[in-house]
Amino acid sequence: MNRFAALLPLIACAAWAAAPADTSRARVSEPKQAAAEAKKALTHPGNAVATAAKATGEAVKSAAVQTKDMVKTATAKVEAALSPASGIPDHYSKIVFPEFTYQPPHPKDHRVVLDRGVVAYLVPDSTLALIQMQILFGHPDLPKQPADVAPLGLYSAMLKSGGTARLKPEQLEDSLEFVAASVGAGIGRYQAELSLDALKKDAYALFDLLPEVALRPGLDPEVFKVQKRAYLENLKHRYDTPNGVMGVAYEHVMFGPNAINWMANEKEVEAVTTAKLKTWIGSGYSTKGMVIGVSGQFDRQEMIAQLNKLIAKFPPEYKGGTDSLPAFPGPQAPGVYVIDKPFTQATIRLGAPGVKRPDPDYYRLIVASYIFGDGGFTSRLMEKVRSNEGLAYGIDSDVGSDYYRKSTVNVSLQTKVETAAYAVKLVLSEMKRMAKEGVTDVELQRAKDGLIKSLPATFDTPEATAHIFAQGEIWHRSPDHFVEYINTISNMTKAEVETAFRKYFDPDSMRIVVVGNKAELMKTDERNQAALSHFGPVHEMTIADIEARK
Repeated sequence: MNRFAALLPLIACAAWAAAPADTSRARVSEPKQAAAEAKKALTHPGNAVATAAKATGEAVKSAAVQTKDMVKTATAKVEAALSPASGIPDHYSKIVFPEFTYQPPHPKDHRVVLDRGVVAYLVPDSTLALIQMQILFGHPDLPKQPADVAPLGLYSAMLKSGGTARLKPEQLEDSLEFVAASVGAGIGRYQAELSLDALKKDAYALFDLLPEVALRPGLDPEVFKVQKRAYLENLKHRYDTPNGVMGVAYEHVMFGPNAINWMANEKEVEAVTTAKLKTWIGSGYSTKGMVIGVSGQFDRQEMIAQLNKLIAKFPPEYKGGTDSLPAFPGPQAPGVYVIDKPFTQATIRLGAPGVKRPDPDYYRLIVASYIFGDGGFTSRLMEKVRSNEGLAYGIDSDVGSDYYRKSTVNVSLQTKVETAAYAVKLVLSEMKRMAKEGVTDVELQRAKDGLIKSLPATFDTPEATAHIFAQGEIWHRSPDHFVEYINTISNMTKAEVETAFRKYFDPDSMRIVVVGNKAELMKTDERNQAALSHFGPVHEMTIADIEARK
């Protein structure tokens, strides 16, 4: 009998499923009837099984009929919704979107001139009781000799992290953590920065901390040891990845050794002491070339008054450094530059000289690059090298944006070492094809839409808006920069795009930098009739070569 007792749940469920579903009263009584039938099954198991099977079959038929009716009704509703009268197209490609119109925020609405001629951009945001501020100091602080690279880098790292002359590092950190605030400081090659993120109620009190961090750093000895160890560890591992090697090698090939790309070595880092760092105190920060970006919840006049008090605590001139950028030796000759590293993948970058902004060709180039390789899956390189040939997961072209030196145009990808030469061959072939055939109307419009319609994301937060305007002031951008961006790209012709592409994306001008296993890289791909030696003289470079300082 235990054998049939296991059928009780099935019998009960079948009876429930087969029962009428027209009234709630019937549903209440049906479980009781099912239980009674189940009890009978213990004494007449054969009849119970037959009854259960019959009930199950009827339930399935009933469910099938109901499902068919539901599908029929739903189909009728969808067809009605997609009828011409409904106005909904029958395919997503037929959806008509309203014309895109966008008016970017204008700097003049937020720009104020403070004491000493310091410019500030004040972007209000009432969402939260926060104030975010970034101060930029547009002054290059470059090492005068290679031996200065390590101390300058460590000095920048010690700002804020090493405390101040008044506050030990732990006191400074605890004070900021107590009011949920953060402060940042650093000196870069082209500019220095200070930043503050704080609650509205605490922000003005913390303004005084910024000149203290920048001009009177504590240079705590214990923190210095930690920063020094971190610097040395970074040096040890900077070439652990292909991209780490490529960044240094490409910079060397395209710009040559100069004060911008000098790199410290371990011996020089070991020789740095806190006494040496003290010679840099006061460097990097002055009201000359200072630009401030503020966003958050504030009263405009009160903020102006507080910023003028802050400005008064910075010196009017810079200590040391130089006001001029170094001369850049320029790119090495076109050809192939191979860095031998035991990686299973080949990391490839093809580059040629580009433009220094502002230059009218820059916008023509970014439209051309969008079509060629920067437009994701709509670009020609992605279709050819990834989709059709399956040689790379990702491939893209890029136009460098640089206000300090002439940048480069380039194509980057990674592929198997065995297919590196063939991948380069395809890239150069597509470059020649686009130069010869030009671009289509569809490609041009898609590029324009992609570039213009992505502009709103640039101003997605008040903080971003304030920073963009402040950085634009450092770069001496026109107040109408973003309006001009939209108008210039909107009115661009195919002839302008094609002329710029042919001028800069010239296959014969390409420096092809490849990082990978040289023994495999230099083999000829017989199947695809490709070899790196087909693209110009091949130069093997060592780590010592790419780190050269002259």
